[in-house]
Amino acid sequence: MSLFQCRQSTLGVVLLVCGLCVGCGSGEEGPELGPVTGIVMMNEEPLVNADVFFLPIEGTPGVGGQGRTKEGGQFEIVYFRGGEGLPAGDYRVAVSYRLMPDGTPVPEGDDTPPIESPASESLPAKYSSKDHSEIKVKVKPGQPVELKLTGKKK
Repeated sequence: MSLFQCRQSTLGVVLLVCGLCVGCGSGEEGPELGPVTGIVMMNEEPLVNADVFFLPIEGTPGVGGQGRTKEGGQFEIVYFRGGEGLPAGDYRVAVSYRLMPDGTPVPEGDDTPPIESPASESLPAKYSSKDHSEIKVKVKPGQPVELKLTGKKK
């Protein structure tokens, strides 16, 4: 095979791969998102600086989202793939309230994986576990979500 034929073959392969990549886009923009807001209360008191995760269940489209509670325990959910809110449907909700060794909440935006962080979870797994949380809600357009947790923090 001559150098010219080799270059032609390489160019052909590159163009083929590029053509396949262009055709791989689904053209879909994802599910329709609606704003999701709410409040988290722990023993009738607002829970501030907790992370709230919404994980779709029972055929609900999308990948879920998360938010962080602010003053008054209020939160807004951001879709995991970008955008505000979630598709309407059923969700398992995990509420995590991790504390640093000095008792302060984990700083907002801290991306340290929990296994590598010195922080520890202060809520029971029935609320904080993404896989086993007992909190289930139905997200409906325009209806805030109220999460009432009870019990002792660890």
